[in-house]
Amino acid sequence: LVKMDLNTSYGSARSAEILQRSGSPMDGGSPPTMPHQWERNTRSLVDSARKAQSLSTQQRVMSFGTQRTTDEIMLNDNRLSSSALEKNIKEAEALKTRAERQLEAILKETVMLEEETSRTEAIHEKMKDPLQVAEENLIIRSKRPTREQTRDAVERSLNEQIAGAKHSIRMLGGVLDACDKELAKLKVCREKLEEDIDQKRIALEVDNEALRMESGWAANIQSKRAPSASLPHMWRQRTENLCEECERTRATCERLRAKSKAIQEEALNVERETREAVLRNFARKMEETDRLKSELESSIANVSNEIVTMEDARASVEQSMNDKHGPLALAKSRLSFRTSKPGNEIVRDAAERSLEKEIGDLEHSIRRLQLEMARQTADIHRLEQTRARLESDLKDKMDALALEQECEALQMDLSTRMK
Repeated sequence: LVKMDLNTSYGSARSAEILQRSGSPMDGGSPPTMPHQWERNTRSLVDSARKAQSLSTQQRVMSFGTQRTTDEIMLNDNRLSSSALEKNIKEAEALKTRAERQLEAILKETVMLEEETSRTEAIHEKMKDPLQVAEENLIIRSKRPTREQTRDAVERSLNEQIAGAKHSIRMLGGVLDACDKELAKLKVCREKLEEDIDQKRIALEVDNEALRMESGWAANIQSKRAPSASLPHMWRQRTENLCEECERTRATCERLRAKSKAIQEEALNVERETREAVLRNFARKMEETDRLKSELESSIANVSNEIVTMEDARASVEQSMNDKHGPLALAKSRLSFRTSKPGNEIVRDAAERSLEKEIGDLEHSIRRLQLEMARQTADIHRLEQTRARLESDLKDKMDALALEQECEALQMDLSTRMK
């Protein structure tokens, strides 16, 4: 094409030069022309016209070829541009659809995680009741009498209940912290997705509008457009990376929800098992205390009966001793009175010996009866001391039993609240 344009330019310039040299018939200042020169000039003009016509024909053919070529290039470029726009629109719509699905999944996961967080928080608060009740039970049981303050199965089970409640509270607190962090990540993912979807919506509107354009505008305006800094693979990768990040976050949230449910179930099971163990031990303790209380009451009744019997026996011995004082005085009086006989009549006869023996036997009997009374008095005093100790122990058992019943009532009320 460049070569043809040069030939055309050269031919046009040559024709102009010939015309200038031949001059015009109207010019009065040119010399007369010879016949042979006149004919040669005409022939030169004809040849120049033929050459110019040939060059013009060639130029016309070349112009038509250039027109067809440029039209084909224009149509091909238009088809390629439209195809590229359609492809970009489809790809953008696919990425936008994926981002929208991911956003929907993120919103759904956010709702489920918020619900799980609410349940975890409710159980976290609920676990404070067993801890409070168990600690209150220990405080109440510390008020028992000294002899009743033993490290029994009830105290061990209460300590286990406290330890289980504290462990559950710690675990549930950790779950709540993790839920807060994951909810914050979900919020960031949601905001990024919404921004990406909004940008792709605007970009799709622009590309669709560009695809629907049939005529240009401001074609003569030469504006410098800054080149795009983002490459296609970077553009796609940005959305894909965002979706993958959201999927990882959702997977973490799903694992967290499953772990939260497991911890909640474990916490409730531990609380129920420790509470049931406490109630069993309370029932066993109260049964044992009630049995001992019955034994004490029976022992007190037996001791009291024995004291009454001993007092009756002592009264009988005392009466027997008192009954012997009259015969002793009589025997002494008889023996003393017999000494008033004349000297020759005072003999150690059988009567005197019998009186002396009677006096000795009576005095010995009285001493023995006094000894028995002393022993019976000591036995009665010992029985009274035993009864006092039994009554004191019985009072302690009753006080301890009342405190155990109060603790059991708190545990039963807790069982009602934990259902």
